[in-house]
Amino acid sequence: MNNKKSLKKKFRNFCKENLKINRYLFSKIISKELYNISKEYKNILLFIPLENEADIKPLIKKLRREKKNIFVPFMEGLSFKMVKYSLPLKKKKFSIIEPHNKNKTLEKIDLAIVPVLGVDSDFRRIGFGKGMYDRFFESLGYKPKIVFVQIRPCFSKIKVSDEYDIKADEYISYKVRRKNDNRGYSNFFFIRSFGVFFGKKDG
Repeated sequence: MNNKKSLKKKFRNFCKENLKINRYLFSKIISKELYNISKEYKNILLFIPLENEADIKPLIKKLRREKKNIFVPFMEGLSFKMVKYSLPLKKKKFSIIEPHNKNKTLEKIDLAIVPVLGVDSDFRRIGFGKGMYDRFFESLGYKPKIVFVQIRPCFSKIKVSDEYDIKADEYISYKVRRKNDNRGYSNFFFIRSFGVFFGKKDG
């Protein structure tokens, strides 16, 4: 257990150290792929990006113009609730930006686009360690399509996740789009020129 926890922490730090990229260019390419996916869905959970995440704010504006129902996380205790995206926005602790709207939505989402720090060989999410997305999806009561999004690919060739860490149906990053077909590392081996890999030597 302690070894798994230590590996996850090392992988998390490994990904943080490899985030120096052209955010504007990477975000533009990533947002185009996310838009292609989002066109098929009506109720979509997105996120208001932090500085080290793909800047999807233009994508949010575009989908709202197309009358999509856009929801974002609103921090509540150790998890979050979904609220309808609306302006103005405000900054809270952990530099998280949220709408003023605090009303939890009762609508079901069709698609959830979830930011990640990294993904391991089990196609599970490694985030910032707060566990908010894990608790949220555990309490949701149904499973929408889940797409992980990452500004620069950071992949672990070894399993560092726990069983409660959420899995994605699809993964999108800079010049990378892959479905979860249970092939693990072999699904990502080709991205070395775009991203970084974490292995036993790093752990």
